[in-house]
Formats: sequence, C-alpha cells, structure tokens
Amino acid sequence: MKLRTVPPQAAHSPSAPPLRGRRWLSILCAAALLLTLATGCAGEEEDGGDGGGLSLTVRALSPQSSLDPADAPGDGGDGLYLHLYENLLKWTDDGSGHAVLTEGMAQSYNLQEQPNGSVVYTFTLRSGARWSDGESVTAQDFVYAWQRLFSLETPPAALARANMVEGYPQAVQAKDGSLLTGVAAQGDSTLVITLTSPCAYFLDLFCAGALTMPVRQDLEGQYDGPVGQLVTNGPYTLRSLDGASAVLERSETYYDQVTPGPDTITFLWSEGSTEDYESLASGEADFAADLPGEAVAALNEAGALAVEPVPSTYTLLLNTAAEPFSDALVREAFALAVDQEALAAAVANPTVSAATGFVPHGITNRDDQWDAAPEEEPDQSEAGAAEDAGMEEAGSYWDYRSVGDALAAADGATPTAEERAAQAASLLSQAGYPGGSGLPEMEYLYEDTPENRAAAAYLQGVWQEVLGVTVTPRPCTEAELREQLLAGTYTMGAFRFDAAYDDATAFLRRWRSTVSAAAGNLVQYEDQAYDLLLHVVDITASLSAREACLHDAEELLLDAHCVVPLFYYGTVSQLADSLTGLYRDAMGNYFFGSVAAG
Repeated sequence: MKLRTVPPQAAHSPSAPPLRGRRWLSILCAAALLLTLATGCAGEEEDGGDGGGLSLTVRALSPQSSLDPADAPGDGGDGLYLHLYENLLKWTDDGSGHAVLTEGMAQSYNLQEQPNGSVVYTFTLRSGARWSDGESVTAQDFVYAWQRLFSLETPPAALARANMVEGYPQAVQAKDGSLLTGVAAQGDSTLVITLTSPCAYFLDLFCAGALTMPVRQDLEGQYDGPVGQLVTNGPYTLRSLDGASAVLERSETYYDQVTPGPDTITFLWSEGSTEDYESLASGEADFAADLPGEAVAALNEAGALAVEPVPSTYTLLLNTAAEPFSDALVREAFALAVDQEALAAAVANPTVSAATGFVPHGITNRDDQWDAAPEEEPDQSEAGAAEDAGMEEAGSYWDYRSVGDALAAADGATPTAEERAAQAASLLSQAGYPGGSGLPEMEYLYEDTPENRAAAAYLQGVWQEVLGVTVTPRPCTEAELREQLLAGTYTMGAFRFDAAYDDATAFLRRWRSTVSAAAGNLVQYEDQAYDLLLHVVDITASLSAREACLHDAEELLLDAHCVVPLFYYGTVSQLADSLTGLYRDAMGNYFFGSVAAG
C-alpha cells in the first residue's frame, strides 16, 4: 500500500507527519519576531587563544551529579553523556533537524539472521577511534561496559530491556556480567553482539544510547575522581562540573576534526522554564528547552508557534475489573461521548493536541517499506497542480502515529462529534442504563495539574450532558494516583503515559494479559488476539510485519474502550536566531555539536 504525504498543517495535526526540521525553522522565525537575541552575547566568538571558535551556552539539562554513563537513565537523561562519549553508533542531523543513526566508534557493521531465530551483529571499530588520553578505543572497552552493568549494586532499570542479548538471564541471576556471552570481542577492532531474537530498537537504544558507552577497565574509578582527569571518547571533554553548570570543550583526539561546531559548550543547569527563558532573552544563554507558558502564548498569538512532539499520551482509564466498566457497552458509551478536539480546546494549552491513538506522535515508524509517494500519476489539471504544490515530497517523514492515522483514514469517514454522542447515548440504553438511570455516582481520579483539572471538568460535563451520568472528579497527588491505579481497585481515572524508549512497544506491551495491574496493566485488559500480535512483534525479523502487528494490536486495544487516549503533549524550545545546526532525537535529547553561526 502506498500513501501520499499530507500537506503540512498546524503543529500536532493528527494527520500531518512530524516535520521536525521545518518546525525548528519556524521556531527560529518566531524568535526573530518576539525577541532580540544579541548575536554576540553568550554565543559570541572568542578572540585569539584557541583560534576563535564558537562558545555556546545552553539551558537544556537538569543538574548532573555523575560522570558515569551507567547513571544516565536516572540522572536527567542522556544529554551530557552524548557529547562526552560515543557509542558504536551516533546520532547525526538528517539535514532537517531530525536525528538519525550513523556510524560512530564503529566504521561499519553487518547483521546476520541465524536459522534458530537469533541475530548476530558484527561491528568493526574505526582505526582512528581514540580516548582523550590518546589510547585506542577497543572492542574490549565495549565488552567491559556491558559486563559491569550487571555487577552494579543497583543495575539500571533500562538494562531489563536488553533481555534479548544472549546470556542475559544468567548474568542477571548471578549478577555476573562475564556470563553475558552475547557481547564478545574478536581482537581489538571487532565486537560481536548476539541476540536470541530480533529487536527493532536494539541499535538506537543500546548501540547509540549512553547506557552502554565504552568504559576503560583500567580507568573505571575515574568517575569518582577529579573532573580534570576524566577520560572520554566523544567529540567533547569535560573542563569543569559544579552545582551550576558543566563546561565542555572540543576533544583534540576525536576522529572528526572537520565538522564545524562550538569549541566550548556550557550547560547551565535548568532552573525552571521561566528562569531558563529569561536567560535566553537576556543573552546569557543561546538555547532554552521547554519554553514557559507566557512565551508559548506569545508565539501562538503571533501565529509562529511550532510544537515538537513529546512521546507522552494523557489517557482515560476505565477499569474492566470494576462495575460498571466490566460491561463493554458502558465503556464504549463513555469513550464515544468524548470529543478529543473539544477536550484539547478546553485544556487551553497550545502545546496540547487531541489524541488520535494511544501511541503518540514522535515515536519511530520502523517499517522501511512505507512509501509516502502517491500511487496515481500526478494530476496535470490546474486544481491538481495547486494541490500537489502544497504536498510534502515523498520521504521519511512518517512516524508511527502518522501511519496509524493514515490507516484509520483509509478505513472510511470519521463520525462527527454529534454522531458519536448519539451513538454513546444509544449504547448506554442498550446496556440497561437509559439516560444514565441506574448507574451509581462514580469517582474520576486524576493528578492535580491545570491541564488535567480542565480535562476533568470537560469530562464531567460531557458525561452529564450526553449520558446523564454524574461523575465526581477527585484530584490526587501523583503518588496517590499511582497507588490507586496499581492496586486496581479504582473505577475510572486518567494517567500520563510516557515512553521509556523510542518504540511503540513502550506503550503497548503493558496491556498483555500476562501483565497484572500491579505490573502496569492498569485496566486489567485481556485479549488473546492482542497477546498473539505482541508475541509476533517480539519474534519476527520483518519490520513490515512487526509494524503491521503493532497497529493491529493498538486497534484492538482502542476497540475495547478501556484505554481512551485524550491528548498528546508537546514542547517548544528556542535557539538564538543567529545560530543553526541544532537537532533533536525522538526522546528529546538535543545535540549541540554541529551548532554554528548561520
């Protein structure tokens, strides 16, 4: 099946692909309208000394206390580590502000599928790969990095997602990384990693992420030593680290000395969105992540708002183990009564958009067989030419959600909000509760934030109006809400689901029948067909089959109406208008090594 790319629309349009690069450009244009960011402030070029390169100052990270890549998942993200260290693969700009995988410490790799279903990756390291002290980066440095994770007093939670690596169960049980037979060195320049089953996200999560960055066994104690003695293998070394900032400078031993970029990068720790934005506006910083509401509102007012997707979905949960939501008709009635577009409008936050599925925008579509080109020949008429002029070129702009929305659109016309409301009232009558008669008052649990409070008020009103049902919203702290949901004793509530990694399975695996409420299946959903689809996802080597199963599984989940997506989150960041070259990956990590005066 071939799909035609849709025209660019408003940010977070449910049918529009996430054109990250173009959104970055519009952010820069908005910056020119709303701010006068001095060209020669924080990002000015230094005179003399080291040659006069760019000195960049950014606010993009929470305070970092560790220099050990193994601490990255629990220490505010990968941002600092991705500049100091480099894994087998790395993230580079595809030319549009979107990060894509390319060779890093490995100059090449190949993949071999074995008759028993296992997969063998063979990486060949660069001959010019060096640590900052001049020593060569070897395959054994990667082996040791993997092995030491299993012997840590508290292994990183993210390590559990490496359970497809050969020897993982034995290494976990014995807390002995030497039992991880799936990661092995063949000489100094060849690393072989064996997976017992295919894993579509293995390369980006474990071969480009911070967790398994190489570690020198002879220098392991350096992470607790003086900053000036830290040895790294990435494009930058660490000059200083304290309670206010980290200062990085270009590594003289890094193999790429040609690509332009800042000579120094100063990470000022985030002090909150308002304070960070003030640093940007004053010229103290060249970049700020997550702009505050007033700045977002100003951009929106100017018609220049560009929202980057955040891999999170705010979702209504109807507990199938609790009355009346054990009845599928009642669940469907409550779900159909909700108009996501109207709810997003009621939330009144321009970074929020109506949900069209459970997996949000920004999650990678891994099916490389998708073609965004039109099946038909180009329309040569005047009207057709005008339409095609507004179309995006065929390309790799599709993410998982865009594909899912295109599939849904291909299934036929979407009913209007009025038609959905009428159907909802009819279904509730069929369930034996005409006009809500006979239903008890119910509590709706939610974490108390302004957006969630507005969503709760909308839901309370629409269920009363459409179904005649009285629902009482009850605000909770995050801890209270989690406790109630995991206990499985609630009736209905809402929760924000975030991606732990860039793949649709990060959202869909929790709903398998084998997962208890306490382990994450908060609505106690059970469907054997769903379980089978997720099993196929775990064992197939075909990316096309894998993605098809994921979309089918998501459709089954949504058709059960116990997990009802409400809205997606977004973020707005800003780079000084005199600079270019910033890019970002799907998980929100920013890369500053290619930023230059433009």
